Amino acid sequence: ALFKLSYYNEYKSYLRNMVRLGSTPVLDIGTFSAKAGFAGESYPLVLVTHEQFYPWPVQRGRITDWNAVEELLKELWMKLKVESKEEEVIMVEPSGTPKSDRDKMEKLLFETFQVRYLTFLPSALCALNCAGLKSGIVVDVGHGLTRISTVIDGVERKLSAVELSGQDVDDCLRTRIKELYPHVDLSKHTREIKEKCCFVSLDPEGETTLRAELKRYLQKDYTLLNGHVVSLTKDRAFPFEQIFMEANSSNQTIPMLIKNSIQAFPDNADLGSNIVLCGGSTVCQNFQYRLLSQLYKIKAAKVLRIFCPPDRISTAWSGASIVYFDNEYVDKGMSFNEYCTKTKTK
Repeated sequence: ALFKLSYYNEYKSYLRNMVRLGSTPVLDIGTFSAKAGFAGESYPLVLVTHEQFYPWPVQRGRITDWNAVEELLKELWMKLKVESKEEEVIMVEPSGTPKSDRDKMEKLLFETFQVRYLTFLPSALCALNCAGLKSGIVVDVGHGLTRISTVIDGVERKLSAVELSGQDVDDCLRTRIKELYPHVDLSKHTREIKEKCCFVSLDPEGETTLRAELKRYLQKDYTLLNGHVVSLTKDRAFPFEQIFMEANSSNQTIPMLIKNSIQAFPDNADLGSNIVLCGGSTVCQNFQYRLLSQLYKIKAAKVLRIFCPPDRISTAWSGASIVYFDNEYVDKGMSFNEYCTKTKTK
């Protein structure tokens, strides 16, 4: 009888997962873009950037316009070609999201879009899952905010956030290009120039000394549609230096925040060897090597290892797509009926 009961429970779980596969929407709204797709898929089917939608509802990691969120969700549903009503939805939730924002998102999805079931999944936990980890440090260098999350046994224990991110790198590069080419409007090309031309210096002091000799090797050209050529040399690496400042100049540098996160839990010696990168800015050439070098330099931990998922722009979304099949997290979701009961008792 026990065998039959066990077999029945496994079969029921299997059927539940089969129903979810390819039919459960996964949503992730951030400062740079919004992603949407279905649970079980490796990558989102829909990507809407802040340049494609106005007004964009998220600034520096916080939702600032809830009316715009509603319109953005309508567009995501339309692009997914599904009706929100009666859907079971997974929403990736950025680390440190205030309870008031979660309550507003619940209200919007349940009352306006009439979803049947809603599960919030922490972005740090989702990112760790992409590396096959339950414990570690997640370094999320997003477009508007950098978050350093410490997760132990699937529970987020510490969060540090700093307004030092891809947006600041873009602004720095944009300012420098404007100084070099004052009569050429490159504001719409900044991000593409960063992605195609910039890199993180492994030895900024050494490269400064050898700049004259290295100039012809460092030079990189970017050609505009009108044929105008923009040439960059030392400026290719300069924008990222604000992230990797010397640790003794500020406690808000990313390497120092990681060190503090590791050393806050001395009983978890493996945290330093389970560092996971995500966010578009971490894709820049040499980013992980410079970070590792800097962490060793400030003695963040005896053993250090960095995981770099291949698609770091969608790491949290991809992790949520997979984590959702773990009943431990799905059971923490809320049904429409449970939401109605909760709101009536308030």
